[in-house]
Amino acid sequence: MNSSLHIEQACRSLSGRKVLRGINLALAPGQCLVLAGESGSGKTTLLRMVAGLERADAGRITINGAVMDDAARVFVSAERRGLGMVFQDFALWPHLSCLENVALALPPATPKRNEAAQALLARLGVAALAPRRPAQLSGGQQQRVGIARALAARPKLLLLDEPLSSLDLATRAHLREALRETVQETGVSALLVTHDPEDCWALASQVAVLEDGVIRQYGTPSALWAAPASPYIARFTGALGGIEAPVHNQDGMAMLVLGGQPLPLAAPPPAAGHGLLFWREDAICPAPDGNIAAEALSSQFQAGRFLVRWRVPGLAQPLSALLPAPVEAGPQRISADPGKFFLFSEVGDA
Repeated sequence: MNSSLHIEQACRSLSGRKVLRGINLALAPGQCLVLAGESGSGKTTLLRMVAGLERADAGRITINGAVMDDAARVFVSAERRGLGMVFQDFALWPHLSCLENVALALPPATPKRNEAAQALLARLGVAALAPRRPAQLSGGQQQRVGIARALAARPKLLLLDEPLSSLDLATRAHLREALRETVQETGVSALLVTHDPEDCWALASQVAVLEDGVIRQYGTPSALWAAPASPYIARFTGALGGIEAPVHNQDGMAMLVLGGQPLPLAAPPPAAGHGLLFWREDAICPAPDGNIAAEALSSQFQAGRFLVRWRVPGLAQPLSALLPAPVEAGPQRISADPGKFFLFSEVGDA
């Protein structure tokens, strides 16, 4: 399969610390790959390596079939890689109008430059702002102009470094939609760095989650949601919990006991006899005929639903669920779906 971006065994150290170790990634034409991870995980360093702003210590980076970085043997500078970049701080030229910002980024031989720049601004929904300078725009408007300018260079690959993180929620949602439509309509490939799960759900064809300089999980957004590979990814995909739970080994299967009832989990049993437990918001529900005895502690309204907390024998911390209606405090019967629980051995991450 042809790749817009192909990274093989890329490594990078900074100040004696291994920031990236053995990174392998491929981005197909027309797709958006989201790099997610906590601060310090290495995602921005990887983006800068693709951009040519950092050099790999080992490994190879290829863009559209051309080698850009092969450790000490080959290195193509940033300005010769044919990339478009969008930054968190917008980085527009303040003394130029929006139209001039975009027009100057067009290839030199482009005919009717102003018309071409105006068309790009129209694609991003900011054509009416063409004569204004950046200081006269809102943050969301500036970022739309920044994306138009990045596309003006007709890049082989669009790189986006947390471009939405400084915007308000409504602007972020509108810009995600505009960015998704633009990537689909232009056919450009995109590599986006983020720590916001909503960017993954709205934009990603594939997601690569970095933890401590390695790719902990790579796949579609739905694959990450269905089977998170670490406590961080479980939290990132919206799982509840993160509580320590006793688990025993039953014929090689991890068995969680809730209220005296065994619950088989799709995970190997931790050697320590306990693990870090997460679950989906609908994994637990009240059921008059449920086989698990519990005590409802509280029901707290949260944006149209209720966060209900139950005390369950065998667990030191309560279980919780998001339900459409509150639950009366006191003894209850509940049921639990074992397929919606996730168990990890890293109890130190709690």
